[in-house]
Amino acid sequence: MVYDGPAAGCAWFLREPWLDGESRTACIMEKKWRQSLSLVTPHRLLRTPWPRIAVCVATHDNTTLTVTYSGGMETMDIKRSGSQPSTKGPDAYFTGHVRIDPLFQAAAPGRVLGACVTFEPGARTAWHTHPLGQTLIVTSGCGWVQSEGGPKMDIRPGDVVWCPPHEKHWHGATTTTAMTHIAIQEALDGKVVEWMEKVSDEQYQA
Repeated sequence: MVYDGPAAGCAWFLREPWLDGESRTACIMEKKWRQSLSLVTPHRLLRTPWPRIAVCVATHDNTTLTVTYSGGMETMDIKRSGSQPSTKGPDAYFTGHVRIDPLFQAAAPGRVLGACVTFEPGARTAWHTHPLGQTLIVTSGCGWVQSEGGPKMDIRPGDVVWCPPHEKHWHGATTTTAMTHIAIQEALDGKVVEWMEKVSDEQYQA
């Protein structure tokens, strides 16, 4: 079978012909966020960076079939620096001056999102948890991170912190030095964080 359609994206090729003589089916699968061709076959598909979609399959009797496919594949997206406005960390969830710069949020079915968060000296989050955990990548300054019941630990540029799912914790700057980190987390049922009580001055300075 030969499939050819005016779709921007990638081409898909079947490596081996069908050898068992059984008929196979080709189907077009549509999703909310993309369209793609998929072959119902046990053989491997190869992806090539061609601007048109062409799927070539040799059947056991060398017959061919042409099917026209129209529709676009998902394409690269670049978020330009300065294109997304900064926001102030809400007073209900942060203490002190905090700036949040959004970085990315995956379209469905993806569920990951990330932001760059800057804490001025003395600023920190409230206690909170994440349903699927959180990764912090410190990019500048010096800060603190603490899990409930654990010690307060220094974090510095280059440090990568993993906060497991449902672990109660907080993070922020030290009393004298600002800190910036990238925060990456995934949503579960549309929710990425469960906010709790604020970190008291006594807890922060302990």
